[in-house]
Amino acid sequence: MAGPRKVRRYSLRRRLLTLLLASVVVAWTLTTALTYRHAHHELDELLDAHLAGSAHVLLAQEGDDLKEIRLDGDEAAGPYEHDDVMQVWRDGRVLVLRSAGAPETRLSPVETGFSDSVVAGRNWRVYSDWDVEHEMLVQVAEDHARRDQLLAEYTASGLPALLFGVPLLGVLVWLIISRAVRPLAQLGQEVSRRGPADLSPLPDGGAPAEVQPLVKRLNDLFERITASMQAERRFTSHAAHELRTPIAAIRAQAEVARDSRNPEARGPALDHVIEGCDRAARLVDQMLLLARIDERTAHGLPPATRLDQAAARVIADLAPAALEQRVTLELASEEPVTVKADGALLEVLLRNLVDNSVRHGGAPGAVTVRCSQRDDAAVLEVSDRGPGLDDAEMAQLGRRFYRAAGARGSGSGLGLSIVQRIAETFGGTVRYRRGADGRGLVVEVRFNCASRC
Repeated sequence: MAGPRKVRRYSLRRRLLTLLLASVVVAWTLTTALTYRHAHHELDELLDAHLAGSAHVLLAQEGDDLKEIRLDGDEAAGPYEHDDVMQVWRDGRVLVLRSAGAPETRLSPVETGFSDSVVAGRNWRVYSDWDVEHEMLVQVAEDHARRDQLLAEYTASGLPALLFGVPLLGVLVWLIISRAVRPLAQLGQEVSRRGPADLSPLPDGGAPAEVQPLVKRLNDLFERITASMQAERRFTSHAAHELRTPIAAIRAQAEVARDSRNPEARGPALDHVIEGCDRAARLVDQMLLLARIDERTAHGLPPATRLDQAAARVIADLAPAALEQRVTLELASEEPVTVKADGALLEVLLRNLVDNSVRHGGAPGAVTVRCSQRDDAAVLEVSDRGPGLDDAEMAQLGRRFYRAAGARGSGSGLGLSIVQRIAETFGGTVRYRRGADGRGLVVEVRFNCASRC
């Protein structure tokens, strides 16, 4: 069995430094390449102009004066004195003059303009031209190796700046990044110092604009967690209180059954024990359902579910029990209605609404379930013909463990809380009102994400 996969962690400072320096080196390399290409072109034009100028100086001399010109350079004149070589040819065939280092053969067969040639194993850049009488051919040349050497020396002159500048830039970037990410480190230290119960908002005054959305989201999360924890505390407190009543009743009835010597008294006591166990089991089931609603809906978007078909299935399941209490169930659905909700939870919502109406609507009576499409929303209505509730009691409906003062039958006050929680989970709303003639209770659940089939 393979072990746990190791998560590779990286330093934000080191990663930013690496990326920035790599970008600088790449940009510097491209810039150097473009500069080298441009310098190569400019150097060729400059040295070509020098060759042409030297040739024109020789051509300006006349006849015998040309023969007397010394073409040997002065070694003390500078490092570039012997770079150029010169030849003077009469009629282009007889070598009259040549400088030191110049070959005895013609530098180039081309007689006018610039050309490249290989003579005596060396690559030459040659400029050729004739005098006015077209008697003397002058050729001035320079070794390409010297040009390449000059260009290499020019390019290499920038390397010290690169070798010194990149480390210096790295230090500066590291200091800048360290200062920039300091609010993140302070934020992490603030969170690490907190205990599990400290959910107060994080300060965002010193955080940069890019970090403030993260701080805001964290504060929103802390606020939701605080509200959830407070709701869970209230839920636990109410649940403990509600469970205490049936457990106490079960204990009392069990003691009566144990101590009674009369079989006729023992039987009803045991029946009350069973009823108390059923009530406690129902309460536990409802609490578990509330705890599992979020878990059930946390796995992506819910599928489309036919609301009218779900209502038909719930009515078919509850109809026999309702008839025993002299309550009839009716489904009024004029058209197919589809909602974006989990089918199982939607049936739980319907079951709680119908069961609540059957229990508290009074007998004999009728409970009507209506599914319709209004204003591009799916609407579910469950109505009964009971005595109804006043405005104050109706405003309390949906609170956990709340039961109206005149509520009939047994219950824990969680049924409508479950209905409201499921509706909110799928973007729905729950509204309570009296019936059309002022009697009974109508529970309306509206789903905004509905669509027609």
